[in-house]
Amino acid sequence: MHLDVVPRKTDLARDMLQRRDALPRPQRLFLIMIDGRKSLRELSDAAQQLGINNAALASLANAGLINWSRDEVEAERARPAVQESAPPGSAAERTIPLVAVKLYAMDLVALLLPGQDHALRDAARDVRDADSLRTWIERCADEIAQRNHPERAELFRVRVASQLPSDFLPRIAA
Repeated sequence: MHLDVVPRKTDLARDMLQRRDALPRPQRLFLIMIDGRKSLRELSDAAQQLGINNAALASLANAGLINWSRDEVEAERARPAVQESAPPGSAAERTIPLVAVKLYAMDLVALLLPGQDHALRDAARDVRDADSLRTWIERCADEIAQRNHPERAELFRVRVASQLPSDFLPRIAA
């Protein structure tokens, strides 16, 4: 598979993401990260961590959850993105990627604190902007360190940071 191809979620994938138990966790997390702008090359590290290989990508495509076209890749990249046209730091610049990061982080919290994540899930409902997301991520890391292990909290920080825009990285470092 060509790494410069840009995968896109289909309507079926969006419907399945609405139901938390419709997909295995690795596929769900990978579909959340697909934004229609990142190439497979840009998604490859995350895919590898999730165990998504070429066979899994083919399976997602055959199931009608993702599609791509090399002809569309150049046209899509030539079009200005919403993030590029929004003023830096504005809500429009970050809304879509930060929502995906929040969902990814919520799934990690559920894995790291099984049955103990209710308060953090409730607190996630109040995440509306970059600052509240940053605060919530730190609260999650603190809870994971207290209830599980500090190394697990650091793993959580690293995995979440890998999905965040680069301007977040210095602010959520442990």
